[in-house]
Amino acid sequence: MGNSTLWEMAQELRDVLPLDVLSDADGHELYAHMHLRRFDQGEVVYHRGDPAADTFVVHRGLVKSLLQDENGRDLLVGLYGRGEFFGTLTLFENGPRETTVVAVVPTAIMQISRADALRVLERNPRAMHFMFERLARTIHQLSGMLEGIVFLDVPGRLARLLVELEGPATLPLTQDDIASAIGSTRDTVNKTLADFAERGLIKVERRRVRVLDHNALRQEVRI
Repeated sequence: MGNSTLWEMAQELRDVLPLDVLSDADGHELYAHMHLRRFDQGEVVYHRGDPAADTFVVHRGLVKSLLQDENGRDLLVGLYGRGEFFGTLTLFENGPRETTVVAVVPTAIMQISRADALRVLERNPRAMHFMFERLARTIHQLSGMLEGIVFLDVPGRLARLLVELEGPATLPLTQDDIASAIGSTRDTVNKTLADFAERGLIKVERRRVRVLDHNALRQEVRI
């Protein structure tokens, strides 16, 4: 795919990315070094332990970042959709990948090497600040997840997840995905969702959960 096409694709993300932090020249240089990759649903983008030499931004679709224990159980630690970066830790340190990333739906991703990204970022303080903000947001999300697992019961953790998603009907998550996001089991999540639905808090649809009463869900979150 030509560099001009990638630049045009980048412009489609202007509503979710502050592309104006880069000059046109730097923007063209950055996207000249990018590669477009497409992944089918369930396809692995990278595995935990793989060499970390690139960072990514989602152009279309959704990916999930997972940790796996010795018994093969997954803990979902992040969801990244249109205009969101993942694998950004490689910009600030060398080392293997910390998680496994999998496409939740058919997904198109822009990929760029650490060296090519840093060459542009290091001469653009505003762009570097933006990446630091994204990294800080990820750290806060992980801290909140840990806090929830330690201090909340399953209904509280599930309610907190649904509230934080702020529109889960747009995210095609299975009950297994939801269970791995809150450190529970599918059966327990299924029962809790059924209870929430019976009380009119949510509506469970195929691969989606539609929130009907955000305020009532927030009352389920007690720390």
